Amino acid sequence: MHFAELSLLPLAVVLLVSPSALAQPAPAAAPDDDMEVPATTAPAAPTPSATVPAPAPPAALAASPEAKTAVAAAPTAAPAAAPAGAATRPKASEVDVAKAEPSSLGGLRISGYLHAQYQHSAASEDQLNPSGAPLNENEFVLRRARLRFDRTWDYAAANLELDANTVRGMTVGIRRAEAAIFYRGPNAPHLPPLLGLAVGITDLPFGFELPESTRDRIFMERTLGSSALFPSEADAGAKLFGAYSVLRYAVAISNGEPLDRNGLPHDPNSAKDVTGRFGAEGEPARGFTLAGGTSFVTGTGFHRGQPARKSVIRWRDDNEDGVLQANEIIATPGTAATPSKNFDRWVLGLDLETSLTTWLGRSILYGEAFVASSYDRGYVPADPAASGVAVREAGGYVAFAQELTKYALVGLRASIYDPNSDVFEVHADKTVPKTQTVRTFSALAAAVLPGRARLSFQYDWIKDYLARDSLGVPSDARNNRWTLRLGVDL
Repeated sequence: MHFAELSLLPLAVVLLVSPSALAQPAPAAAPDDDMEVPATTAPAAPTPSATVPAPAPPAALAASPEAKTAVAAAPTAAPAAAPAGAATRPKASEVDVAKAEPSSLGGLRISGYLHAQYQHSAASEDQLNPSGAPLNENEFVLRRARLRFDRTWDYAAANLELDANTVRGMTVGIRRAEAAIFYRGPNAPHLPPLLGLAVGITDLPFGFELPESTRDRIFMERTLGSSALFPSEADAGAKLFGAYSVLRYAVAISNGEPLDRNGLPHDPNSAKDVTGRFGAEGEPARGFTLAGGTSFVTGTGFHRGQPARKSVIRWRDDNEDGVLQANEIIATPGTAATPSKNFDRWVLGLDLETSLTTWLGRSILYGEAFVASSYDRGYVPADPAASGVAVREAGGYVAFAQELTKYALVGLRASIYDPNSDVFEVHADKTVPKTQTVRTFSALAAAVLPGRARLSFQYDWIKDYLARDSLGVPSDARNNRWTLRLGVDL
């Protein structure tokens, strides 16, 4: 595969199809994304990870005024309106240094939103798993409650976003905290600055889904492939970003460690992950937009070593008579300590999006595809240092959404993710390939109160190989799910 040729393809498509776009660039708006950095966690019984709402993709057709606002030159200056029909997808590749309608106190802008939902899964059971965690997945959940503070000056900006949720018990913590400096240059107020630098807990620039605003995301969550590679959208690090005409760029260097229940973990190795996206956004004709780009990640994973273990003698009372017998004594020999190891990992992705605005509303068609090596950190975590073989991963999705006037929208999405393309199993004394591919088909309908609220219903058909039939052959598990969510802007 020629990575250099692939990386130039989406950019060439946009520039060739959109010569007039050089004179009318599309605006980029602010991020407002997923996954929080827990600060405090109230004591609660552990819940299985399956209760976490499944991932899903981008493109906000009914974006709120806050998310559609772009970068302003000064905090007191009102942001200029974006050109008619221009692309309005919120991006995390630019730091949000202006907002449209939030409350303002001496230059400090305050905004927020809530996502409350009821979720239902066919896999739910009124039982406990072997670790004692409930298997019930039919419940009310506060998915997100966000409160954000922004302050902007002529060449600097800062923001702090807090999150509260009940996905794994009551959790409150930091979602984003950035300090940024930027130079606008000749760029209009509705565009990102020519050059910017952000440091702190910042969003990672990869594709469309990862940096997309959770406030305005059409589908409930990101796709499985996206959340497997990036369990959280944010990481501690630094990001260089900006725009020139229709071109967009962002490169971030970060610790590369996803969130856990205690927040951002200590980085176990000195190597850092580098994430970037280079793309373009244009409007070839009035009401018709086109955007695309190439994203990449290169980094170093960490395999934890094991401490030395002493030899142990155990008694297992096989016949349960309470009497020690020679054949019930089990000796476990000690083991030497094993050192920790690093391993290489990478991801390469392509994304493309097009939209058309008509009398009915905006229609949007978009998709992404990626290939990766040993980068799964959230679904089937890859550890080639333990297995001795690098893990090949691949996935992608395609989605379509349609506004039905400004008060309703519908969407369809199909996604696929293969966490290991080289897995085998022994069946009937034969070694045969085993697929772990998961396919998800999602349908969504929503009623919208523009700039205020959205009531959404989504059903997910999941095709996987997590169950076994009567012959022991992998088969589809019964784990389809649906979610009803009410989102309200504060």
